[in-house]
Amino acid sequence: MTTAILPNRTRYCARIATLLLALLLLSLSGCSSVRLVYGHLDWWMDRTLNKYLDLEGPQKELLSQRVDEFHRWHRQTQLPRYADYMEQLAAEVDSPDASPENLEKIEQQVDEFWHSSVVMLSDLLLPILVQLDESQINQLSENARKEREKSLKKWDKSQRKREKQFRKQAERWLGDLTAGQQAMIDEQVANTKFDPARRIAQRELWTTTFLDTLRTKPQGYEKTLRELLIDPQVLWPKDYRQMQDALRDQARTLATQVLESTTPEQRAHMKETLLEFASDFRHLAAQKH
Repeated sequence: MTTAILPNRTRYCARIATLLLALLLLSLSGCSSVRLVYGHLDWWMDRTLNKYLDLEGPQKELLSQRVDEFHRWHRQTQLPRYADYMEQLAAEVDSPDASPENLEKIEQQVDEFWHSSVVMLSDLLLPILVQLDESQINQLSENARKEREKSLKKWDKSQRKREKQFRKQAERWLGDLTAGQQAMIDEQVANTKFDPARRIAQRELWTTTFLDTLRTKPQGYEKTLRELLIDPQVLWPKDYRQMQDALRDQARTLATQVLESTTPEQRAHMKETLLEFASDFRHLAAQKH
């Protein structure tokens, strides 16, 4: 599974579905962790969204209903898809195709999973968002500003920490890394060209555009809001898109190098991890509550 060592996609304050799939596909390891966290996902999403949106009364009740609806839909329709794909990848581990082209196909499949949840959650939340009054919109704007500042501070921390994060993600899927694989990751992190200030500026542009549309409500504004939620990349200028494409290319190159160097023990670890995820997803999908 290569997406664990790919850079995270840009996150926007209203795109809570990105947090959901990052949680499910990238951030957890171990059977008990997946089942425990997913069992509390509706509570977590409800709490997180309320923190951003500062809802009260009927709006808060409607949010809880929509979160429950999303959670039920996701468990019943999406988790079986994740399980199928994990099993497919596990079957390919013994004779892996680590070419950048194949890794891109895997990335595209994960993006498609991501997109499905973003669309569903956006359609459930948009009727709530359009009800926000001026004070709530201002609060949402302030919360988004704080998140941008927090994100920039995290990136400004030491390169050493980023190297550890990359290794942690790789070890989640492969087990213990060889000295050569650690060196590959360290070199990649050291040579990554990324301007976090540009990312923050792009997120600010998205937030400003979204909230201005929410405030002024021009003709066709609901369609515009939905498009911004589902595909924030529509606001990416050419140079920013090129930067993001370059980062993904670099990540695929690193993934190819690491996967081509895997030992039989590491491939066995990867296969076992993929099958554990698949088993967890099927177990959760079968639950009615």
